[in-house]
Amino acid sequence: MDDLRSDTDLPPGIRYDPDLAVHEPAMPPADPGPPSRRLSPLLLFPLGLAALALLVYALFGLVASEDRRSRDYLEEIRLNRGAAWQSAYELSRLLPGEAAATRDARFATDLLGLFEEARGADPRVRRYLALSLGELRDPRAVTALAGALADADVETRLYAAWGLGAIGDQRGVAALLPLLEDPEADLRKVAAYALGSLGGPDAAAGLRPLLNDPVDDVAWNAALGLARLGDPTGAPLIARMLDRSYLASVRRPDADGRPRPLSPGQMEEAMLNALKAAPLLGERAPLEAIGALRDGDPSLRVRQAALEALTMLDNVNH
Repeated sequence: MDDLRSDTDLPPGIRYDPDLAVHEPAMPPADPGPPSRRLSPLLLFPLGLAALALLVYALFGLVASEDRRSRDYLEEIRLNRGAAWQSAYELSRLLPGEAAATRDARFATDLLGLFEEARGADPRVRRYLALSLGELRDPRAVTALAGALADADVETRLYAAWGLGAIGDQRGVAALLPLLEDPEADLRKVAAYALGSLGGPDAAAGLRPLLNDPVDDVAWNAALGLARLGDPTGAPLIARMLDRSYLASVRRPDADGRPRPLSPGQMEEAMLNALKAAPLLGERAPLEAIGALRDGDPSLRVRQAALEALTMLDNVNH
């Protein structure tokens, strides 16, 4: 998923290319003296100058970015100034922390218009605009995002599916259900997550078959989504997500498609998600497994989450 929000989603083309200097070989003196341990001032000066230039650039860039508002990025995209997709990305990153009151009344309408105009252009622009529409939580975007689920660009479809779940409008359920049978596993996974947020009987009915999905992440999201909907059907799978021996057997494809075991961080993330869902299972919650994690898991975060889950379950049951 081409998103700058995480290291694994770094967009293509963003890289640092250091300057390469080619020097003519210097002839050594006939009678070289002992080597000096001091750095040459001629070497220090250009290095210091380069460091100063980078510092000034960073400071001016920081000052300029601090004054930017969502409308500024929207205008850059509209006028196609520079790399429009970068402005779209910056907009998606700015919106979650920006007070809605600072945006003018036409902002959502203009964003929707740009999203529709971006169809068939640079897909990166449409991806980040879909993300921005989800961040706005504006129900007027539901129709546009539902239409984007048919885009040729898979990542635009992923962002649109996430956006429908973020908005929380029940109209998104019907649009997301077909994705549960999509051959692309990431689409099934995001759709399961979004449907767990939206809720409703149709969402629950669509999620239950995904408990047997051959891709572990998809099945996990289905179980977690059902738990959020108050459906304990996925309780056995959530219990397995608390078992480190089971998680050690799970394989995920790397960037080259080769199966790799979960990293310690990925295992911990799965366990934390399961512990958040456990209190929603009520009497079906795996109390013994949670108690064992509280008392002896190697991760402090997992032990704390297990303690909180048991406290919540005790409050629910009493």
